Amino acid sequence: MATFGQKLRAIRTGNNLTQKDLATIFKVSESAIGMYERDEREPSFKFINDVADRFEVTTDYLLGRTSDTNQGTSKVISKGVKEFLSAIELADDEAILKLKGMLRHEGNVLSDDAIREIISYARYKANQE
Repeated sequence: MATFGQKLRAIRTGNNLTQKDLATIFKVSESAIGMYERDEREPSFKFINDVADRFEVTTDYLLGRTSDTNQGTSKVISKGVKEFLSAIELADDEAILKLKGMLRHEGNVLSDDAIREIISYARYKANQE
């Protein structure tokens, strides 16, 4: 598996950036970028996080824990979130029945009207993207 330095270089060149460009973006020295790319120096956690955010890769990818670069596909979605997303695709009455036991506020089951509002808002937000 590729090292952090090899991955950093691939990201940099894939984005048509020089070491100087990367140094400017992340406010480090150009020589630090070179040492990171040659695996002569270990970057700080902040630098790793900043690179991951800027280039939309995971820190796990940068650290060699996965070969998946894409944050979207590597994020784990909980079972409850998956169930909620599938429920809002159903007709209102079916969705309310499915979500009634799942959605609570301070331990209390929500009313059908409250669940209907949540479903409506979730559908609205989904259609905006």
